[in-house]
Amino acid sequence: GEFTSLATEGVSPHLERVGDDGFRLSYSSITAGGLVVAECTSEFACETSTVLDRMADLTVVTTGSGDRRGYWVEMNPTTQNKEIYTGSISEDGTTVSGGVSLGFSDEGQMGWGVPDAVVLDDGRVRLYWVVSGEGRAAERIVSATSTDNTGTAFVDDGGFRFTGGYVDFEVLDSTDGEWVAVMSSSPESLPDSPQGLFIATSTDGLVWTTSGVNIAPQSASYLDPTGVKNADGSYTLVVAVAPNAIGQRDYDLQVTTLTLTLP
Repeated sequence: GEFTSLATEGVSPHLERVGDDGFRLSYSSITAGGLVVAECTSEFACETSTVLDRMADLTVVTTGSGDRRGYWVEMNPTTQNKEIYTGSISEDGTTVSGGVSLGFSDEGQMGWGVPDAVVLDDGRVRLYWVVSGEGRAAERIVSATSTDNTGTAFVDDGGFRFTGGYVDFEVLDSTDGEWVAVMSSSPESLPDSPQGLFIATSTDGLVWTTSGVNIAPQSASYLDPTGVKNADGSYTLVVAVAPNAIGQRDYDLQVTTLTLTLP
């Protein structure tokens, strides 16, 4: 589909459906000085509800125990590392309470973080995130699964979901053993090859495959995809778009409709 600019500077968006035709969009913004939480119409006219401090890369799910729970990246003042935190999130998305570290740390890695949470059929939560690899453009995707349906304690799933420089992993659908995810490619290959969008599929959420074909235009870099499934089977995606350049870049949030024809 076509990409339409939201005329909003930001990165690491997270999209939730609210009601029948509205959305909630959260994203990190240097201009706003934190994590913006905005309510949007079906046409993506968005109004900011609040700006949350010290948080980045928020992802929100309703766990099997019925709680609205967020997972995000925050600096742990004790360890001085960025770590993945979890806490309860109010129905309107503006209040976070009881934030605790899950113990997954960047340990100084540059390419790290961007957690995405998904609820399994049995109510447990699985988290995916990026870790650094060996060498250039070699990031890897790892995951951990919660020990119960509260989504508050996690065990590493072991191994890698992807290797070879994929980042910003986001599960779009996990129903009936037909998992679909979208991800971006490493920024470390810039400016030679733009960051693109890639579709991944799985039957269990642990073993994934991708065609390795970039479905985004080559004229810019597309990263941090987030999305929700629509009633007609298509997906509404919000992505951050930036020039194919190294160093400081301006990131523009854009929306598109993704229609998949899977084998």
